[in-house]
Amino acid sequence: MKKLYRKYRVFFPILTLFLSVLTTYGQSPTDTLRYGQQDSIPDKFTDSTVVDLKRIKVSSESFEDVVKYAAKDSMWFDVKNKRLHLYGQATVNYTTLNIKAGYILLDYNINEISAEEFADTSGHLTGLPEFEDGDQKFKAEKLRYNFKTKKGIIYETRTTQEDLYVLSERAKFIGSETQDTSGRSNNTIYNQNAILTTCNAEHPHFGIRTRQLKVIPDKLVVTGFSDVEIGGIPTPLVLPFGFFPISKTRKAGLIIPRDFEFADREGLGLKDFGWYQPINDHIDAKVLLNAYTSGSWGVQGTLRYDDKYRYNGDFDLHFNNRVTEDARAQKVKLKSFGLKWAHRQASKAHPTRNFGGSINIETNRDQNRNQNDYQSVYKNTLSSNMTYTQRFPGRPYQFSASLNHSQNTQSRDMTISLPNLNFTMQRIFPFKKKIPDGVEKWYEKISLTYNSQLQNTFLAKDTTLFTRKTLETSRAGMRHQASTDYNFKLFKYLNVAPSVSYEENWYPYTVRKKLLPTRLAYDSIFQQEGTQQIFVGLAVDSLRSKFNQDTTLREWGFSSYRTFRAGLSVNTALFFTKQFKQGWFRGIRHTMKPSASVGFGPDFTKSRWANYFDTYYTDNRPGRGQQKIYSIYDDGIYGKPTFSPQSVIISYGISNILEFKHYSARRDTVLRKRIFDGLTFSGSYNVSADTLKWSDISTGGVFRFFKGVTNLNWDLGFSPYINDAKGNAINKFALREEGRLLRTTRFGIRVTSNLTIGQLRNIFSKKDDKDDKSRKSAAKPDDLLGWFENFRVSHDIAFMRQLLPTGYGTVKDTFFVSVNSIRLSGDIPLTGSWKLGFGNISYNFQSKSLVYPDLRIIRDLHCWEMSLGWQPTRGTYLFSLYVKPSSLDFLKIPYRKNNLDAQVKF
Repeated sequence: MKKLYRKYRVFFPILTLFLSVLTTYGQSPTDTLRYGQQDSIPDKFTDSTVVDLKRIKVSSESFEDVVKYAAKDSMWFDVKNKRLHLYGQATVNYTTLNIKAGYILLDYNINEISAEEFADTSGHLTGLPEFEDGDQKFKAEKLRYNFKTKKGIIYETRTTQEDLYVLSERAKFIGSETQDTSGRSNNTIYNQNAILTTCNAEHPHFGIRTRQLKVIPDKLVVTGFSDVEIGGIPTPLVLPFGFFPISKTRKAGLIIPRDFEFADREGLGLKDFGWYQPINDHIDAKVLLNAYTSGSWGVQGTLRYDDKYRYNGDFDLHFNNRVTEDARAQKVKLKSFGLKWAHRQASKAHPTRNFGGSINIETNRDQNRNQNDYQSVYKNTLSSNMTYTQRFPGRPYQFSASLNHSQNTQSRDMTISLPNLNFTMQRIFPFKKKIPDGVEKWYEKISLTYNSQLQNTFLAKDTTLFTRKTLETSRAGMRHQASTDYNFKLFKYLNVAPSVSYEENWYPYTVRKKLLPTRLAYDSIFQQEGTQQIFVGLAVDSLRSKFNQDTTLREWGFSSYRTFRAGLSVNTALFFTKQFKQGWFRGIRHTMKPSASVGFGPDFTKSRWANYFDTYYTDNRPGRGQQKIYSIYDDGIYGKPTFSPQSVIISYGISNILEFKHYSARRDTVLRKRIFDGLTFSGSYNVSADTLKWSDISTGGVFRFFKGVTNLNWDLGFSPYINDAKGNAINKFALREEGRLLRTTRFGIRVTSNLTIGQLRNIFSKKDDKDDKSRKSAAKPDDLLGWFENFRVSHDIAFMRQLLPTGYGTVKDTFFVSVNSIRLSGDIPLTGSWKLGFGNISYNFQSKSLVYPDLRIIRDLHCWEMSLGWQPTRGTYLFSLYVKPSSLDFLKIPYRKNNLDAQVKF
């Protein structure tokens, strides 16, 4: 019989459906009359029969939609009791409802479905019931659900709401006929004896235990009186009630503090308590407050915006007021301010306009004072750059406006440039014909470039940024630059380019220097008469009196000056190549690019340019002062006219590149590698100078080793003249006086290495680089170096040779190591759960000391994490046991000592 059923099981659903219809409506002819149908056949028929569906009455107890069901093992329809039994991987689909279980019972009498596990042939229970209604999903040991009332009872349920897991002994599911704007049903789940957790283990390691819990999917989880449970053991930590938003959409609301701190000097504090406010579909804002019982407080406002395919960014403004006590128990307020703004425009947002960049400004060392990590403490420079660029299609023009800022947090010096405007005309050929006609004429090769800049710069300390003093340091100006040149070849290989450049600078002010009035200091004169000193009078003390103090004053008003130069440059390229057909070494190539130029500059101290300069006397005393010349544009942001006679300067230079080829057996091809790059020699000869016509010869370059991991940079300087005891060059050639062609004036070599252990393994590995990309960076249990795969090692060493003062008015040729330090950073996974981290650990070989070690130990506890961060030099640490980032990450135990509380140094 069982074999017969399996053979014809496809016909059983059809048979059961047919029997169900007969059972529901009956088989008596009189039943049709009660539904208003005629009991006689019409005499005439048309070509088509029209059925009026409105006259067909459907039972109010019937389903709204087709019920789809299936089972892997077997199914049995109880016609008499109107029940359908599904065994083995049973599924039922009805509208948005989807139920899976080992065994499912479908009761048509009461429109109810029941699901539970099913014992397989070995007797093991399989097929834990799974309930899915739209986005709502959960698992249970047993469930009952009514299609008509949309209510259900769930036993031993486990449901997921965003990152929260809800486990309860018994739950009541109440569906809703209404839907929200997104089409989801407004269902509600009432749970009894439940635990709320973010741990996905079968038996959660922690959770919030409550007798009553209400879940509104995609909206909110509400709990009654609850207590925190760890490892199944209740703790004294209780919550009178709880609200846990689980909405996928943004909603305004309070931000509950996720951390607290107890500081020795600042007392108990709450961190990150605030408010979140979505403004529209593209913008949201957040305000956070930190407060301590000592009076310290801080506020931070963050604004985020994102317009897809156009732009996105974030704006952060924060202020901190740290209150401490000094040695006299007096309160000291340390106020600091910070501003960060990052704006990014999509690459395809606009074809000709672009706006973006970042701003990072702080005062009173805000980052160093309020954070302890290595980057925050040792980051001494901050910079900002916000730029707007406009291009003009089909035209050689470009306009840009920018804001620039640089800041040294140690010296607290700030430089802010606002606004910076720049208009550029790319190289054009004004005499070239639009339509080429025959051979190109010589004048068609004449080119023209133009650039105009406007800049306004403020110099200030971070403590005086928003004061009048900052405005008084403003330096502004506008510069126009134009140049023209003509390129042609001489003897086929020489590129010759005569050029003329013109520069004009506009300033809103000039400067005038003058001596301040004499400030006399007097000494009293006494005369000794017997045993008494009698005052006689006063005498001028020439040592303490001020006769030569000068000051610089600005005279506001438009002023300008102009300069121009003419020049001629020649350059070419020489190639020396040698190749071999066999062996590992296949060839060498040396590229040498010599160049020379001559420049002419007029004497701006004469005739029409004399008004660029002025004079003042250096002393108020008659006959002692000297007349000193200065430029009235000394304070100009774009420089000033040079106080020098007419000059003719010849410059020269040679750049070199050396490459070689070798055969790679693994790749079966010839590879090219560069030995050194940018080996240069440069200098100049001043024809119009009276003495010291030859300048120093400078040379430098870069060697790259181990696939660019290590770089060697060198910088050397040579002089053809000898020097005196003070180290100044004198007009005597070293070849004539000392018998050597050049004298070394400076010598510097710097070797920098920056690599991870993984890169180091790649260098010495026999595998090819392409094959190595497929190798995972995760360490194997028996691979010691694998633990350090992502560990970074940086080493920097520099050797210098230069003339240093001895303290006796002379100099000494000294060779020394100027820099020698090593830095380690990264994580070491000791085991699958333990990790040792180095934010920084540096050693300075010169001072023989550690440089701000920043260490941490992390222990993974599945759904919890324990960490210890320690900065021994600063005397700060943080121990924290916390739930991994989630909706319950406010459950944490932090214990710290910040930099204001630190007393003991390492």
